[in-house]
Amino acid sequence: MSIPSSIPAAGLLTALLCLPALAQDAASLAQVDWSGLSFGFALATPRGGNYWREASSGLELVSDPWNGSAMVVSLGRDWQKGKLTYGAQLSYGDGRYTAEPGDALFINCAGCATEASDVLTLTGRVGFAAGQTRFFATGGAARANVTATNTFGLQVLADTAKTGWTLGVGVEQLVGDGLSLAVSYDRVDLGTLPLPAYLPTGETDVVFGRVQVGMNVRW
Repeated sequence: MSIPSSIPAAGLLTALLCLPALAQDAASLAQVDWSGLSFGFALATPRGGNYWREASSGLELVSDPWNGSAMVVSLGRDWQKGKLTYGAQLSYGDGRYTAEPGDALFINCAGCATEASDVLTLTGRVGFAAGQTRFFATGGAARANVTATNTFGLQVLADTAKTGWTLGVGVEQLVGDGLSLAVSYDRVDLGTLPLPAYLPTGETDVVFGRVQVGMNVRW
């Protein structure tokens, strides 16, 4: 069962609004150093949709929103120079995102589904430190297992690992010694998956966004 992203996002927003009360003093704000190793975990929920098409005719099934969730664990390393932070991060999402395109005029499918799972990313990260708050952007490589099925899962049309790219933005807030909360959005593009077993020129674009809400431990 997917978990609505609005629930953890609302919880994080509430926490962020309460953070001024947790701040120690102006001196401690100025002494924050984002350098070092970090371990993080976050709940990721997908955004966007997926549809199948016949490339030769341009006919398309009706797009269906991605559903599902994944627990993402990450390991990163950051450095800081003045207010500029930069580093790298490796993350793995243990979960599945699924979309089920629907029938359209002149083209149909009996229970089609696209599934992306085990999303692995290796990204660079650059940010701006403002005391206990840091704004950052990420970009790099992405890889995931992608499966396309028909006849309500009885027929596997494609099952392969796809490699692509990811870009994202986010904000991180220090809430204690070495502990921070973070919310981010990233776009994962795994390219086009051919589906010749569905139609001779059948294909689908495996592209989705992810909202991530989580916590990082730094040392």
